[in-house]
Amino acid sequence: MSSSIKKGARSASTTGSIGNSPASADSPEELAATRIPKRVTIADLARLLGMDKSSVSLALRDSPRVAEATRARVRRVANEHNYSPNWAAKQLAGSTGHAIGLVMPSTFDCLVHPPVVHTTQALAQLAAPRGLTLNLIASEQLAETTGEHILPLHADGLLVWGDVPAAATLRFSAAYSRPSIVLDPHHPSYAKYPGNALRIQNRAGASSVVKHLLDQGARHLTFVQVVADHLGHVERWKGTRHTWLEHAPPESLDHIALEDVTDNHLRRIASRKKAAIFCSNDRGAMQLWHRLHRLGIAVPADVKLAGFDGDEYGALVGLTTARFDSEALAEKAFQAILDLISHRVTEIGNASVPVTLRTGATS
Repeated sequence: MSSSIKKGARSASTTGSIGNSPASADSPEELAATRIPKRVTIADLARLLGMDKSSVSLALRDSPRVAEATRARVRRVANEHNYSPNWAAKQLAGSTGHAIGLVMPSTFDCLVHPPVVHTTQALAQLAAPRGLTLNLIASEQLAETTGEHILPLHADGLLVWGDVPAAATLRFSAAYSRPSIVLDPHHPSYAKYPGNALRIQNRAGASSVVKHLLDQGARHLTFVQVVADHLGHVERWKGTRHTWLEHAPPESLDHIALEDVTDNHLRRIASRKKAAIFCSNDRGAMQLWHRLHRLGIAVPADVKLAGFDGDEYGALVGLTTARFDSEALAEKAFQAILDLISHRVTEIGNASVPVTLRTGATS
């Protein structure tokens, strides 16, 4: 391969952090040791207190049928063990005053990305008819989750966007005894994440793009990686390399960071016959689309171009791309977090969201 990534472009999203140590320094063993504990139930409290469940339930509801001293003792033990009511098991459709938290870095920079915006909108639309609130929570707002000081958390379950580091996600969930699911875990610390996650099928999506470019006659491919420290972009490169090398020789495949692509580089790519560029996201692909046009290089006549994500900006010029369904991600995440809250399941493991090819005028 004629070029390799030495320095990657910085991510547009600012990752959250806990304390003074970078989250990526946590080893898989340390992450595994921070596994989310089992959520405390009324049955657990009853065993701890030496009481029957019905009496504990009455005490938690502040019923006068239970002595005030007993009610106080039950509330104290419940607070000590971060007990929260199993509201979802009762009647989700008619519940009020309950919320699902969507945790993002404090700058909320990820909301400039259309897939994140669409997923957030879809989650809100799913929550509203059920009388639930979707609360956007800054990861730094939950930073002080060790020791005796724990900030209030107005959420019965946590959905965490994937640029919040893994160690932070596990600490939030453990400190508040709330189930959590990571959406599109792409921070490097999620490489061996032991918790619940919904992942985008990045390799499969990249493979479908490469197969399409080959079918369209591409015989030389340049993969442009927009973000270096992003697990999704790394997976897209792996899927690209695997699929391309099944059909073409290694010397016909290049790999370069977006920030290293010069105008001369673009001219060299265009000088090759049957050349194609595959960018690891649509934003990078559209940057190159504008640069190619400025240089007088025709797309797709001189160079075929493809991206990944399926946002509207790329759709304006008919960008060929791998599109993941934001609504499907939201629906899977919403149902999964309700299942965890209501204890219908204890974990979802690593579920995935499929990616579909959207062909367009650029290939």
